[in-house]
Amino acid sequence: MKLTRQSLHVSILLILLNLVSVAAQDSPGRYLYRPHNYPSADTILQSDPEESINQDSIDARIQDSIEVRMQFIRDSIAAREAFVRDSIARRERKLDSLNFLQKSVPGLLEASVKTISEEIIITIKNPSITENLTLTDFYYITLPFDYTRPYTPWKCSLDLSDKPVKIVVDDNHKKITSIQSPLFNFTYEYNQKLKTLRIVEPGVIVNKTSGAFYKLPVDTIFYDATGKIAKIKKYFEFCQVKNTYQKGAFLFTHLAQVRQFEYSSGKLSGYQVTNFCDRWNAQEPKKVCNIISYGIASQNNLYTVKRHNEPANQYSDGTFTFEFAGDYLLKSTSFVNDTKTENWKTYIEINPEGNVGEYIFENKGVIANSLTINYFSDPKAKQKFETISCSYDHNGTCIYQKNNMTNKSRSRDEMTLEWSAWR
Repeated sequence: MKLTRQSLHVSILLILLNLVSVAAQDSPGRYLYRPHNYPSADTILQSDPEESINQDSIDARIQDSIEVRMQFIRDSIAAREAFVRDSIARRERKLDSLNFLQKSVPGLLEASVKTISEEIIITIKNPSITENLTLTDFYYITLPFDYTRPYTPWKCSLDLSDKPVKIVVDDNHKKITSIQSPLFNFTYEYNQKLKTLRIVEPGVIVNKTSGAFYKLPVDTIFYDATGKIAKIKKYFEFCQVKNTYQKGAFLFTHLAQVRQFEYSSGKLSGYQVTNFCDRWNAQEPKKVCNIISYGIASQNNLYTVKRHNEPANQYSDGTFTFEFAGDYLLKSTSFVNDTKTENWKTYIEINPEGNVGEYIFENKGVIANSLTINYFSDPKAKQKFETISCSYDHNGTCIYQKNNMTNKSRSRDEMTLEWSAWR
């Protein structure tokens, strides 16, 4: 039988199929694909039952994890609640402190400013508590007699929330014992029985030809039945000086001044200042040097003050008139003395920033001179402002200027009205 090429190929193919079948029967699964490290069926069947997954253990671990998280949440809530309680407690303590200061500070500040200034105080604005738990400024309005000062000198304020102000409180007696500020440094002593307040300033060393003295300023404030200040007595306690600058043995007390206040319908209607002559030893007699009395009346924004001196002064005895705009913005002040020899008026021009830009001085109906105030915006500038004096001719034209800070001056040509250079 003759084999063809085609039949030969078929025979070889049958032989190969037969070999594969025999190999599969000897080792089943030997040629199956398995992933890397995948255990065989035999391995699985031969594994230790104790190493199999314990469902109870898994459940326990899950339960423990949930409990830990719940405890964390409970601790976080408790910490937050404690923080909120502490914050509320701190806010309440601060609010209590501010309420105490708001009630106690104004009376002390009123007494304090009346001891350091002889100007007539017509109104006081007490501080209030802001939403940020701070006190607003304490400020008061005066009737000024000096018309050279910058800013708004009739408006005086004290920032109670600024660092320079230090208030010391006696917690046992709930009393303020001292206030340190840019305006003053006072300690306070109370006498409830006599309804008085004693204000003590730091002492100073005074050198005289007779020797050195330790001079301690003391003011005693007396109140009327309504709680308003009725009288202020200003004393000086004189002591010896020891160790060059320390207070030594007491020598004598000198009454230097007495201020008395009268009120009508709750408003200040009278004010008297009695000044005593200086004394430098206990043997010198107590003597009144002069008395100045003021009668005060107001209607709307107009204040009238009649001044009388003892002994009489034909130049300064007379009537002042203060004219305000809204929010106590001083517009003008005038004075006419009793003998009609003095008759002047000062107009006050306010700049866009709300400060005095210019004082214009009128004498007997004629503008004689003015004072211009220029403010420096640079916070690093040593001088905050400068003043320029101006003199006017009979036509009301400024013909001469002097810079009071640089001492330079310039003049104006009467024909061309051109200014010369500053010299």
